[in-house]
Amino acid sequence: MRDPADAIAIAHRVPAHEDFNRTAQILLVLLNKAQRQYPGRKRCLYLEIDGHRNSEGGFDDDMFELQSKFMGEFLIQFLTRAESPLGAFQNPNPQNNEIPERLDLIKVDRPPTDGPDEFRTKPRF
Repeated sequence: MRDPADAIAIAHRVPAHEDFNRTAQILLVLLNKAQRQYPGRKRCLYLEIDGHRNSEGGFDDDMFELQSKFMGEFLIQFLTRAESPLGAFQNPNPQNNEIPERLDLIKVDRPPTDGPDEFRTKPRF
């Protein structure tokens, strides 16, 4: 973002006790609030995460999915830019201002796979 004055910042810190579903709902509420208060303004999301680490030191499945799939593939359409510990995402398209009021998130289990390259998390959307 070249000129931060033309965008609004939305920030959320995920505490260790907050799971994927709760965080996703909070982010949606924050986006809707920003759209109501500043219709059509560029939105930049800044996400911090406390805890949520696995035994190897990486993010647990919930926070990995939240950052890589939920933010990087779904939520980014309602933003101009998003930054998280996993990385920054830039929306290559015009920001979508038609933000849903709510999400119905369902965790779907996938059968085990044999290949090491298979996606092993359980997507919710």
